[in-house]
Amino acid sequence: MTDFDNKLLDILSRVFRIDQGEITDNLKRKDFEPWDSMAHLMLISEIENEFEIFFEDEEVVDIWTVGDLKKILNQKMSP
Repeated sequence: MTDFDNKLLDILSRVFRIDQGEITDNLKRKDFEPWDSMAHLMLISEIENEFEIFFEDEEVVDIWTVGDLKKILNQKMSP
């Protein structure tokens, strides 16, 4: 697992208050009660601070799974 993956898992675990082992790419906002609108905003803020990036509004609303989040992050982190 890369440093990037470890940092992201740590953030997800802290924001959702769950064990990292429970986090998969298929974890969905609509099916996971702790991932409410407030947790979503906290998650975005934590990721922006940790990775020193900025999400556009369209990107924030397009994140429905951990896999979506990773895809957008990978695009932003690529040179």
